[in-house]
Amino acid sequence: MFARLAAVSLLAMSVAVPALADSAKSLGKAGAWESFAYTDRAGKVCYTASLPKRSLNSAKSRGETYVSVTDRPAERSIGVVSVTAGYTFKKDAPAELEVGGAKFDLYTSGDTAWTRNDKAVVQAMLKSRTMVMHGRPSRGQPTADTYSLEGFPKAYAEIGKACRTR
Repeated sequence: MFARLAAVSLLAMSVAVPALADSAKSLGKAGAWESFAYTDRAGKVCYTASLPKRSLNSAKSRGETYVSVTDRPAERSIGVVSVTAGYTFKKDAPAELEVGGAKFDLYTSGDTAWTRNDKAVVQAMLKSRTMVMHGRPSRGQPTADTYSLEGFPKAYAEIGKACRTR
């Protein structure tokens, strides 16, 4: 699983920052999470990511899906939660993240969803055991991806330490 996660993480970074994709350094694994750090033009970037444990209504053509939490201290962007769905979200369709009984609306663009209140979502993630991402692809049935939060507190602390944000 971690080899797949590393490959997905490097692929995601290679799309965003092609010249820096090979420079990502693993900070370690904690439960279902793996953390990484790299430096881009703005400064150090640290993130932790995980793959879903289960997916409901996942089409065969669906790409990789994962959740990540990212710190970019030079941009004063700390604890940003995003979900890459592996498909293009249906325009104007709701997406929702359910964490420990709390529900959070997300906004979407292309194949990515972001929370509207990162701080509240991260706090819920730190206290919960699982979370479920509900999304609607542009074609096909709604999906539900279940993520384990085992190891998330340690992984989140690790990226905070690496980027000196916590």
